[in-house]
Amino acid sequence: MNAHPKLKVYLGLAITACVLRSGPALADWQLIDDNYLAKVYYDPDRMKKSTSYPEVWQLTDLKSRAPTGALSRQILIQYDCVDKRRRTLASSGHAQHMAMGKPIFTDVSQGEWHPVAKDTVLNTILEIACAKEEGEMPNEKETSKSDKHE
Repeated sequence: MNAHPKLKVYLGLAITACVLRSGPALADWQLIDDNYLAKVYYDPDRMKKSTSYPEVWQLTDLKSRAPTGALSRQILIQYDCVDKRRRTLASSGHAQHMAMGKPIFTDVSQGEWHPVAKDTVLNTILEIACAKEEGEMPNEKETSKSDKHE
């Protein structure tokens, strides 16, 4: 009974569907960086909550076309809040800005873990994703404390 390969196939199909169907019209992209190469956005509304491994959709809107023909890339990144690292879970490249139009390419192969360097866009997103998780925990504790005093 080897269900693991089937699970990988189902997960891959689900992520592909998300990449292909979750376009910018559904996203509330927040600008996080504007440099000479690209504008980088993340979507706080589609951030997957997890105690240690939040997942964040990132959109890189390039200022000039990449060798692949893409003007934008949409990437699902999983962060490790404890060890300060990240890995790509899915990505797609688009011929139009803001991930518009049919994807030029999609990739749903889970990437390797890589450290997140300080003072980078990825580090800023990691801090936001991890703070969101940590920020919710104290509220729950405060509620518990106030319940005890009532």
